Amino acid sequence: MYFSILGKTIPLYGLFFYIGIFISATVASFISHKRSIAKFDVVGCGIFTMIGAGIGAKLLFVIVTLKDIIRYNIPIIAIIRGGFVFYGGVIGGLAGLLIYCFSFKMKAVDFLDLFSIVLPLGHAFGRIGCFFAGCCYGIEYHGPLSYTYTITAGSTPIGVPLLPIQLIEAFLLFVLFSVLISVFIHHPERKLLYATLYLLSYSVIRFILEFFRGDVERGSLWNLSTSQWISIVILSVTTVLSLRAQINRCHNNQEKEAHP
Repeated sequence: MYFSILGKTIPLYGLFFYIGIFISATVASFISHKRSIAKFDVVGCGIFTMIGAGIGAKLLFVIVTLKDIIRYNIPIIAIIRGGFVFYGGVIGGLAGLLIYCFSFKMKAVDFLDLFSIVLPLGHAFGRIGCFFAGCCYGIEYHGPLSYTYTITAGSTPIGVPLLPIQLIEAFLLFVLFSVLISVFIHHPERKLLYATLYLLSYSVIRFILEFFRGDVERGSLWNLSTSQWISIVILSVTTVLSLRAQINRCHNNQEKEAHP
């Protein structure tokens, strides 16, 4: 879908994508002082993170659609213009963040928490853009709030009532952002708490919502989508690391009590 302003046609997908980036970056700059992060570093690390996210999202898209790319001999220009996979963006964005922190000797933990808080906000606007673009669509659904596309790009069904899964995910992401920033405002000192909460929460949200997605382009293995397998890995690794950190914390407290 598009809208026109001053004689120019602007796709709503791109508009909401950039709105999400702008708003999440603005929020990050406002709360960065609670971790003593300069606004300059928020911007700098954000640029590195976005570049990494773009590369990672595109690479994972190519990986999960490689069979179709080869089968239909899809040209490179079409691949470049094609879709992205969110989890690939998370992995690539993390790499970009670590590169920035390592290069400029910054504490990655603080940036991980900061960006984990605002990421759901930007992602929510991105999902609204997906709804208008018709990508990442839901299963066929004839109940209340269903939506029927009359024109769209890609393989989205035309004339078929669909579950607006993009808007459902956007709503849940707004809720997740609200919870994370509310806790952060009252407890900004809790290192890695917000990155952990985000990873645990979103992996569960994404795993469940994938059952209601209708697009097959995202790839699957043993009746689970690529994103569901990644969600399982993220949930498992994050849980193990969190438990390990908690055990170490308790052990250190016991040693302090035994040797004051």
